[in-house]
Order: sequence, then structure tokens, then C-alpha cells
Amino acid sequence: MHKFDWREVERDEYSRSEEPSFVKLTTRSYITAMGVAPDRVTDQAFTSLAAAVTQIAERISEGPDAGIDIPNFKAYHPYPLQAVWSGGDKISKRHIFRLWLKQPLFIHEDQFEAALTQLHFEPAIAQQLHLEQLAEGFEIQSFNSTPLTDEAPAIARIQTVINRDHLVPKFDDRHREVYLEGYQGEVPVLYRVSLDENFGEVGDEQVAYN
Repeated sequence: MHKFDWREVERDEYSRSEEPSFVKLTTRSYITAMGVAPDRVTDQAFTSLAAAVTQIAERISEGPDAGIDIPNFKAYHPYPLQAVWSGGDKISKRHIFRLWLKQPLFIHEDQFEAALTQLHFEPAIAQQLHLEQLAEGFEIQSFNSTPLTDEAPAIARIQTVINRDHLVPKFDDRHREVYLEGYQGEVPVLYRVSLDENFGEVGDEQVAYN
């Protein structure tokens, strides 16, 4: 069976290029969870919730094969996990995380609840999992071949474009990480910074929309 694959269809949105690019992402459904992780991606507070969010997304994607009724279901590969990190002016100081994992348009609360019921998470985990309508908004992104640190090359690349094109970040204490190859170990990260659309000049042809 052919499966929709974001890695093929949405390459601009989930870029693996070091060259900074722009995305504008409208409101969609996301599985979410929040927490605090002093050790960031290696912290158990992060990894336990990341595992749960990933697991429920995988179960939903099984659809009818898992006994989950999904009207207009089309087979697909689950989207990658993301995390918005906040709480400081540097990567190393941002310990508050919010996990996001995008769902196809045909996934709704009923399917989320069905998968959650099947998986029997511990109550402390289950009560932190939600399905929310969120918009990622307008962001600049750059691929980093290793986990992010304060000295990550992607940070400098994005800052160079922000300065050159007179762009203005919406926040100075947060960023988004998209885990294109999982979130554990020495894995690459797609680094994103949210921008204020009222500043700078970015042509429509430079932006990936979804």
C-alpha cells in the first residue's frame, strides 16, 4: 500500500539544507505535551514524554489495522517530533519544552482518545498528552547535523540572514527543534526561529507554505 511520506512530499518544509529557508505553517492538529528538562534532550522528563507522544502518533497512523475508526483514512508515515524550547537567551538555558507532533487533517479527538485508551500509559504520562489546534507560524530554519548547542553552526547561519535582511525574531528566549531522525543520540536537528512578519522583506517565492 502506498503511504503518504512527508520526507518526500514536504521536503521544503522539513529541509535538510544548511542554507536558511523560510516556512509558514497554518493551524493543524498536534499531539502535545509539556515539561521541564534541565538536561534537555537527555533528560528523562523529556525522553519519557517524547516516547509517549511518538508512540501515540504511531498507533494513530495504524488506523483501521489497530481498530481505530478513521473516516477518509489514507495511509501515511507519522510526522517527526518537534519541541519548542524556552526559558533563556541561549540554547543551554532553555529547559522548558513543549512537544508537538503534527497529525493529518483527517485525525481528530476521537482517534486520539482511542489510541490513548489502547496504549495504557501511566496516569502521570497520560494526563500530560493532548490533541491541540496550533499554528507554527512564520519561521526561518536551518539544518544542523548534530544536536544543538550554544555553538551550533545553524544558529550563526540564521543570525546572519536575520541581520542581513533586517528580520526580527518574535521571541528572544525560545526556538523550535524538529527531530528528523529521532530525538535520541547524536542526531541532526532542524533548527527554527519564529519571525515577526511585519519586519524585513521575504518574497513569497522564498517561503514553503502548508
